[in-house]
Amino acid sequence: MGDIFDFLEDYGGAPPSGNGKYLGKLVCVPPLGQDENFNFTLPKGKGTDLWTGFLVALEKNGYQIQKINENLEISPVDSGYYGLTQRQKDEMEARIKQGLGSVAGAVSDYEMISHDVRKYKEFLKMFETKDEHSTRAVFIDDVDLNTGQNAMKSMVARWPTIIADFMTLGEKIPDEIEVNEIKDKLKISKAEAVILSTKQRLYKSWKELFGSEVKGRLSRLIAQQNSRKTTIEEYRNWLKPLVARHKLYKEGLSSSDTIKKTLSSQWHSPGQAFSTNNISIWAWQPMSAIEPRAGTLEISKTLNFGIEPYDDFTKEKIVFDEERGLANMYPWLNIKDENGEREEKCYNWVNTAAKDIKKEWLSKTFLYYVLVKIEYERTVIRTSAGAEMEDITIKTQNWFLSQNALLVILLKIKADQEVFDREINQLIGVTGEGGLESTEEVEDIIKKWKREGKEKKKTEDPLKDLKKNIKKISSNVSKVRKFLGFDFALSRGGPYEHNFLDRIANIYLAPAAINYYVPHISGYLIGAAGVGK
Repeated sequence: MGDIFDFLEDYGGAPPSGNGKYLGKLVCVPPLGQDENFNFTLPKGKGTDLWTGFLVALEKNGYQIQKINENLEISPVDSGYYGLTQRQKDEMEARIKQGLGSVAGAVSDYEMISHDVRKYKEFLKMFETKDEHSTRAVFIDDVDLNTGQNAMKSMVARWPTIIADFMTLGEKIPDEIEVNEIKDKLKISKAEAVILSTKQRLYKSWKELFGSEVKGRLSRLIAQQNSRKTTIEEYRNWLKPLVARHKLYKEGLSSSDTIKKTLSSQWHSPGQAFSTNNISIWAWQPMSAIEPRAGTLEISKTLNFGIEPYDDFTKEKIVFDEERGLANMYPWLNIKDENGEREEKCYNWVNTAAKDIKKEWLSKTFLYYVLVKIEYERTVIRTSAGAEMEDITIKTQNWFLSQNALLVILLKIKADQEVFDREINQLIGVTGEGGLESTEEVEDIIKKWKREGKEKKKTEDPLKDLKKNIKKISSNVSKVRKFLGFDFALSRGGPYEHNFLDRIANIYLAPAAINYYVPHISGYLIGAAGVGK
């Protein structure tokens, strides 16, 4: 999975470095000198105070903050801290296993009861619609069969038409029990008529007894079904926060990247008591332009945004780009139907998420933002003498962004939240593979079969071949345009700033440092740590 910032810089970054091919339709520039590492070694507790105060200061200065990732790694040598966190995880795991077992039991009961409900609905429909043929068929298969050698199916060898004759009774004389009447009407032997008369009496008795019980039995089954369904939902609602809390206890060594870093870390040693806490956050706020570029605002009457953040360029070139965009990072945004077209639910999810982002996190009156990515690493070391200290490393990287670039970054946050929610739902049984609802998963299986069937039965179709050739030519033309730089040339303009040297560098990047990064980030951290005092 590629980095979203690298992708955005390729399209909207600084042109001299080979980036910025679509600068003007998108802006994503990391200003020079605004990527720094701060390292402070402080008494235990002071580093945590610094970090907490820094987050509070960011909020007071107008930043919106989202935590992107966090993990915790504790050395077993620090027995107190290690034992405490391990016990908490073990307790949660035990409760989760118990809850999942209860859910599985309730689901099993629910499925059995649902089967009975379906059967009794069929029975009720038979009796209410007076479907004599179906009712007699049920009697033969489920009731008379249990009489052993006296069952009609056992007498077929002697009277081959006895079952058909019994069904004919229901059509011609359903209430007749007299042997001679049955014999004359059906033109059968007296011996068979005696058997049918007996079966007719048994059938009428069963129908009267069973028919009067069907409604009551179905009512009780539906009540049990609703009870089990409510129980399952309650178990799942109870498990969801517990599973989420357990997933937040993410161990540092659960990530392959962290394992590699741990191998070369100066702190991680099996003979040293330490703990490491890593947190990654993204913080952003709108940036006022000193001299807005004229002639770029096209007012959106529906959303009241100066320029619509989720425009066609953002949608087609970034969000649903299958090579590097969000559709590549999150496969559930690139689900295809039997015709190979992206399904509508992929667009619906992005549309809904974009609408929420514009409402919660974007401002209608600002086109540009500053965003800082902050990685915080806190290592607590306990020496052999018992002293404890905190080594704090804070890495910062600042970006100047147009609102559509920020929208894509925030869409990634929403997508990560969706993945987290789907993983929890899948674990507790709300969804299946890929985060799909069970019914959706069945529909996907059916679509896959249909698609495979179409491919097998596909015949030579001139129109299809023509469409295929046109698509291939279009793709090749796109590659040629890209190679010759036509895309770059045609992309100039756009609704955002595209003059990098004269306008972006002078009017935006310098104030991004002077008015935002220095006072809010580097200045605060140096001052809070007491550097130079």
